[in-house]
Amino acid sequence: MKKLKSFSTHVLFLSFIVLLAACQAPKDKGTDWTSGSGEVRPGPNTGKAVLALLTKARHASKKGSLSTAESYLERALRIEPQNPTLWLYMAKLRLYAAKSQEAVNLAKKALALSSQSNIKGSVNRESLQADCWRVIAHANQKMGNFKEAQIASEKAKSLSD
Repeated sequence: MKKLKSFSTHVLFLSFIVLLAACQAPKDKGTDWTSGSGEVRPGPNTGKAVLALLTKARHASKKGSLSTAESYLERALRIEPQNPTLWLYMAKLRLYAAKSQEAVNLAKKALALSSQSNIKGSVNRESLQADCWRVIAHANQKMGNFKEAQIASEKAKSLSD
């Protein structure tokens, strides 16, 4: 039983690191909201201070310090509270900190902000929204809300096609 618990912890931690890799700031501030692999990236209007905080959050999460990563993301959100990508990153962080309901709420906040006109490019907006729906689906599945998870998963798929 102890080995299974340890294995589960390692799998969860590795999954968390992979998903938070999306927090890495892009090397150039191009116009895309997504990387070549489809991960949602900060938008072209994201400030240098926020990009630096995202880099610090990514490094903290790699070290397993979720609370430190969370504090960096909170600081970034105080600087750019209308940035939907930051809310999505926070949702992912909460999801992997086993705070599924908070993850759903934060992903919905990111969805609402992504619907505003300040994000240019419908394809990029759709990538961001699809990622939000994936977080919502995953969180609902963890909470045992399988019908809601299926609906969210279908919305994500329709935005990804």
